[in-house]
Amino acid sequence: MVSTLPSGPQRPSPLSISAPGAAQTASPAGQAYALVKAARTPRASSVLPDLEGLQKQMKASRKALIGDTKGRAREKIGQLREQLKLVKKLYAEDPRNMARRLAALAKDLQGAVKDYARAAKDSGEMFNQSLAAADEAALPPEARSAERKAVEGEAKVEISGDMDFIKEVRDFSKTLKELLQTARIKATLTVEGKFEQSEDYKDAEKGLKAVDEATEDLDQQIRTDMPPGSLMTLEA
Repeated sequence: MVSTLPSGPQRPSPLSISAPGAAQTASPAGQAYALVKAARTPRASSVLPDLEGLQKQMKASRKALIGDTKGRAREKIGQLREQLKLVKKLYAEDPRNMARRLAALAKDLQGAVKDYARAAKDSGEMFNQSLAAADEAALPPEARSAERKAVEGEAKVEISGDMDFIKEVRDFSKTLKELLQTARIKATLTVEGKFEQSEDYKDAEKGLKAVDEATEDLDQQIRTDMPPGSLMTLEA
């Protein structure tokens, strides 16, 4: 049987030719890889909001840590007041032991002031950083001014609490000093020799002086570190 061949020039099958530069149809595996790669590639618009959120989270954590430290210092003073009640009952007629206990209370009080001062230092740095960020932000002048006022207003609230703490420390320190003087007077009748020359009295007196110095340092530190606009209401 004779086969009949088509006449005329032969044309290649369309499936066997690909024009130079023409897009090739990707295999299923290639398509999957392309999708995964696209999903993992961050876009500029998605990175910035995440960075801003992280900064806000870090600031909130820092603020919480400052508040916790200051809160523990305040609680410590409350505990020392309770201890003093017991000291007064036990050693009202015992000048030497009264002086010893007053020295211990003064040492713990000084420690609370120093802990508070470290937190206040961090607080001042945080507020000043917030002000600098507001000044450098790409915002209209009115918006930058509003941002500054918001930061300064928050700082005023913080400073008000700081001043309350300082007042509480000074009041408690004054109470301890009065008790030491009372012990000195009673010692003239019950203790041989000069009570003021004893190590117990000297330690208590030295400890109370250290409290005064630490409190004054804290006061000056706050006035120096906190934003100027937040200090308007402080007394000289």
